[in-house]
Amino acid sequence: MFRVLSALTGAGSPKEAELSGEERTRFILQQANDFEIALQAMDYVLDDNAKVGLKLLADNQASSSGDATVGALAKGVIEFLEATLGFEAEVMKRASTTLGEAEQLSLKSRAKLQRLNVKTSTLYPPGTEYAVTYTESCLLHALLMLFSESMVEGAKALFKLRKAYHMLQDILKEIKASEERRKSSLYLQELNESTASFISGSSSFTSYDIPYKLTPEEQQDRELLDMANKVYSLRKNRLCGAHIGNSPAINRLRDDIGVASLKKGNNEVVQNFQQISDENDVNQATMDEFIHSGVNLCFGILQVVLSLIPPAIGAVLSVVGFHGSREEGLRLVWKSTKDRNIHGGIGLIGLLFYYDGPFQFTDIDFDIPAARDDDLPVTEMDRPTLLHPGKILTGALLQARALFPNSALWLLQEARMLSKQGRLREAVELLDSIDHNTIEMKQVKALIVFEKATTLVYMHEFDRAAETMLIMINISEWSHALYTYFAGCCYLEMYRKCQMGILKANDKGEKEAYYKQRATELIFGSAKIVGKKKFMSKVLPLDRFLLRKVDQFKKFSNMINSSEPLDSIGISPIHELIYFYNGYNRMTMKELDLSLKALTEYHNPTIDLKNPDQELITNLLTSLILRRTGKIEEGCEILDTQVLPHLFTIQYDRVKFIKKTEDPWVYPTAFYERALFSWKIKGMDGLHEADEWLIRAQNYQDDYELSTRIGMKVKAAKDRVEESI
Repeated sequence: MFRVLSALTGAGSPKEAELSGEERTRFILQQANDFEIALQAMDYVLDDNAKVGLKLLADNQASSSGDATVGALAKGVIEFLEATLGFEAEVMKRASTTLGEAEQLSLKSRAKLQRLNVKTSTLYPPGTEYAVTYTESCLLHALLMLFSESMVEGAKALFKLRKAYHMLQDILKEIKASEERRKSSLYLQELNESTASFISGSSSFTSYDIPYKLTPEEQQDRELLDMANKVYSLRKNRLCGAHIGNSPAINRLRDDIGVASLKKGNNEVVQNFQQISDENDVNQATMDEFIHSGVNLCFGILQVVLSLIPPAIGAVLSVVGFHGSREEGLRLVWKSTKDRNIHGGIGLIGLLFYYDGPFQFTDIDFDIPAARDDDLPVTEMDRPTLLHPGKILTGALLQARALFPNSALWLLQEARMLSKQGRLREAVELLDSIDHNTIEMKQVKALIVFEKATTLVYMHEFDRAAETMLIMINISEWSHALYTYFAGCCYLEMYRKCQMGILKANDKGEKEAYYKQRATELIFGSAKIVGKKKFMSKVLPLDRFLLRKVDQFKKFSNMINSSEPLDSIGISPIHELIYFYNGYNRMTMKELDLSLKALTEYHNPTIDLKNPDQELITNLLTSLILRRTGKIEEGCEILDTQVLPHLFTIQYDRVKFIKKTEDPWVYPTAFYERALFSWKIKGMDGLHEADEWLIRAQNYQDDYELSTRIGMKVKAAKDRVEESI
């Protein structure tokens, strides 16, 4: 073993660095073992047990044979998940450091395996697995840099993405070449010739992790056999979900989402572990599985991320060298989810965020049925399925829920899926089924509480939503100002319900005074704490948004000369926030009608001023609510007559924008929503018209506090329209 370590660390003379056959076999099995340990550790974090996963890595690393490279990557992946779930500066910094270390170790490990000509796969040349660890650490590191919203870090991130892309291209060439080889009639013969078989007494054991035939001495080596058996067992247990201390997952596998299916349970209880999907092959070598799933995930995410970058910063994509294909990227990420490892887990998290998350990457109203590609293999997802995966996505989530029963992360995703389907009450019931204080990963704890608060907002249960949102101050390091403002807007809506007579409680007078006091304290107090919690030393976009809103309220206060601070708030600010978090697409007819009532029937001195900028917001939100309730023509007329004429004119067949400064998110949003009306009213015949409106949305955009969020939504819609024209 000392000679193996010496060779891999570069010690000794060139002659001493050469490995004997037995040393090479021992190294390959030890490496597969270390990769399995790393995959097991990363699965612990998917089950909300990061501490156990990190300890497992540390214990393996403490042994003289632990693979430092995959150990650093695994630790970096765990820290990356913690960082991106919570966006806490200290956690992001720690993850960046670890991933940077993994990058350097990967390059060194790859070079050493190439120098020693140690081939650990029947399919790929020496060092390919470390090319994947390099790509993965590089990509995740770049994503953290992009999240920092720093121009300098963003530029560095793009160079990292470029490095990852070029490495991926090299690996993809090898994968395609191997796929061609596997089509050859000589492949099975070559595979048989490279099968490693051990002989123990009258029985034999085949190891698929060793890419060559063993010598007679190696076949009889009991120690090597035990190592091969251990790797096989680790892989089998992982594929069956028997590796992180849970009972058989098959007993928790459901056929539908929601609390009712949870309570129903399975009638039969299976005692033995078994795979819950027949897509995984226990005889596939660990290295090959790691390479395939890693490349699918990394190249898929890379393409999706680059395809979502808004046009405002799209010019820098030339640095990377290509423009991502969202369709191809999604297809590759979907492919990665078929593997029962961390790559499949991260891929599924990404897909769930893309389809069911709080942002409108896949606006359910822009459900354009793209033409089917007849050349697409039947094993791949076609375009309509990529747009609306439906039961495929549900099934993948239910498998994750069964495999990782202790993780609130997957429960959160189920709640989001229920919410997207308009099953808001069920979503809250599911979120209520877990005590957030028992969740180990505090970032997931915060996401659970925030999701519950926003879902309650969509249900118009503003009182409880405010109380829930204020819990965030004690459990999240994100934006305390936003949580405070959000809660204040909820109390304001309760106060207005009292004024409108919607709230009919016996103690209405007492409650009205309470809501008035809390709304005033929280809304106007939120501006005073902006900057106390910063993201990477910067004030957050939504913090800048609320600062502008509070200044706006103070301006109106001077205009109406009222002693009541809440009279200076015009359009319901909670309904602006509902739009930002995609709430109108989640509401049922009941909640939409309540929103319409709040927007159009409530009056106070500021609303009665009929300020043009305030009227724009009211009319914009009214139009899209009407569309969601089926009154499409009526909604479109409001947008065409009351909103868009204030934003642009056409002179000599050229569009001339009327630049405005108040509530800048409204203007590109209005063009985006008008594109949606074109699609809803005219169908496929309206796509060219929709495309024109989306071009106007892109051209109107400026660098304002929500420009990235709105820009990504516009770009996602434009790509979908262009693909279907």
